[in-house]
Amino acid sequence: MLSPDRDRGILTTDDRDYLMGRKDLTEDSERNTRLRIRTRTRDSLYDFDYLNKHLANKDITQLAIDDGEIDENVFSAAADAIAFMFQLCQQAPETETTSTTDRFRNLLKTGLERALDDDQELLDFNLDLEYGNPRYASSRIQRKLSHGESLTLPELREAINNDYLDKDSVLHKAG
Repeated sequence: MLSPDRDRGILTTDDRDYLMGRKDLTEDSERNTRLRIRTRTRDSLYDFDYLNKHLANKDITQLAIDDGEIDENVFSAAADAIAFMFQLCQQAPETETTSTTDRFRNLLKTGLERALDDDQELLDFNLDLEYGNPRYASSRIQRKLSHGESLTLPELREAINNDYLDKDSVLHKAG
């Protein structure tokens, strides 16, 4: 991570100090700071459309390469951006048809498709995501089954894919 005292990006130096716990604020100032950070973050996400469509390739190359060398800090920061996108997906409520994993997979697939030239297409996209503590997931699913509760589609998929229960018992209970 680069120094929190660097020039302003989305966050000001004061914003970074606040987020790192190096700055105490009154209740009203804290509420305003958090709102300002959310607003600028949302607006910066909207700006990626312009960067993707209109920033010249030579400018993107100069972001990736600094003094003739690959700028590893930029790629580390890009990994943090992807981590933030995953957290964003985790905070969106799951639906019967869309889990966090599905939302994140679709976000990445759509982003890749938008980056392709008009004469290119995404031929294959397979992203297997496994995260979380399997022991907790297994016990949550087993508890729901023992109480006769229904599993959501993502929970059922997780249960079958990770052998939390055997497929024959699922088919027997479903039949």
